[in-house]
Amino acid sequence: MTTMRFRGRSYRNGCVPSSVLDELQPSGRHGTDGRSRAFLRKDAAASWNRAIDDVRAGTGLQLTVRGWNRSLAEQQGFFLQRYRRGARSPFGDYRRYDGSTWGRVGGAAAAVPGYSNHGWALAVDVQDFGGVGEWGNARRAKAFPILREHGWTDVEGRRVNEPWHLVYCPGDDHGARRGRGRAAGRSGARAALRRPLRRATTLRPHRPPTLRRGTRRPAGVRLWASVLAAEGLYAGELGGRFGEDLDAATRAFQERSHLLVDGIVGPKTWYTSVLGVEPGSRGAAVRVAQVVAGLRGAAVDGVAGSVFAARWKRVQRWLGVAADAHLGPRTVAALVRKG
Repeated sequence: MTTMRFRGRSYRNGCVPSSVLDELQPSGRHGTDGRSRAFLRKDAAASWNRAIDDVRAGTGLQLTVRGWNRSLAEQQGFFLQRYRRGARSPFGDYRRYDGSTWGRVGGAAAAVPGYSNHGWALAVDVQDFGGVGEWGNARRAKAFPILREHGWTDVEGRRVNEPWHLVYCPGDDHGARRGRGRAAGRSGARAALRRPLRRATTLRPHRPPTLRRGTRRPAGVRLWASVLAAEGLYAGELGGRFGEDLDAATRAFQERSHLLVDGIVGPKTWYTSVLGVEPGSRGAAVRVAQVVAGLRGAAVDGVAGSVFAARWKRVQRWLGVAADAHLGPRTVAALVRKG
């Protein structure tokens, strides 16, 4: 067990002082019974409350949690329910605790008491984010890219195969900065309506080609296939023809993203695929975002660097949203409206 310091207070895991805790919203609607109050460390609570506002605005989902700050006694209770001293674990999950080896005999994995991120008041277990290993859960697929913008990570959850378990990482929290930018930008936006923008300050987004079963547009089909492969929905050839397997994977993506399930890759499907891309991101979704921003050839490299950021700030100015190069729900919604 180690010690952490926050806002002048030092404390041990499972012993977070109430003075550094704040409540999660909506108040009194958390827990498996839907009637509990939930608390996290102040910075994590502020981030979570911002994030669920963005999730609600962008997807219509209202998120609640069934796990939050845990005292040392609560951690011990969870651990002793699931682990037995000297037991053989059918899950191959063994922990060292109290001078002995303990094997998990039932339930989900639990941290050794005194070492849980719940004990630092920096972790949540989200309601209805799927069961063990269900990483394709539809609610999670819609909400997690937005939560990630606010510093919520799933690295620990993936390590124990728990899609519902998220940990707050302050260094990855871009939400507060963008929130201040939006507030400051509202008066600026009104002023901007009264003066013409110079041509160089904005950039109209490029609309990717519409694809459907039977389409033969090699570059577009390969790009879309790579997106679905990265999402874990497609394991076929990244060829130039839109075949049956790619159609099925497209429909799975649309269903997971709560889009019209028609197998047609039109603007809404393309634009939804870039949700959560930001400077520093890598991969197929970045390549889509680069194409939408008008980049071509070797510039479409799947790395969101300085050119990506500059281009997208110009696109966002044209869309009328905060120019921060973070492709959150408001940017995607504006792209969809513009078609």
